[in-house]
Amino acid sequence: MKKIKISLLAALLLCAFMYVKASDGKSEICLHGYVTDAVTKKPVQGVVVSATVPGVNMSKEVTTDADGYFSFTQLPATQVNIQFDKKGYQSFKKAGVLVKEKTSIKVNIEFLPESNDANAEESEYPLLRMLEMN
Repeated sequence: MKKIKISLLAALLLCAFMYVKASDGKSEICLHGYVTDAVTKKPVQGVVVSATVPGVNMSKEVTTDADGYFSFTQLPATQVNIQFDKKGYQSFKKAGVLVKEKTSIKVNIEFLPESNDANAEESEYPLLRMLEMN
């Protein structure tokens, strides 16, 4: 009987801990996606992806892996600005991405290579900047 009481108490404590952890305004993976090259369509490794909260001194940074994948965990439920930077590519910034509690946002980007051609314009790739955001 004592073992059952201890087991039940342990289960209740675990449930309480998980409830507090889940309700702290942060989610497991709240912002993630893939970065590919707009020309070659191949994954881009080593892209520095930054997430900042406007008006607050909070910033997080991750780097894409060999598959071009990045993910942020434990971002606050608020609007964030995300920026993508890598030498040889045009920087890209998306402001006002709304991170909601217990919601995962997927952002796939086709990264535009820098051009040495003065006549080349970004309009050559009008819809390639942000492919998907949901």
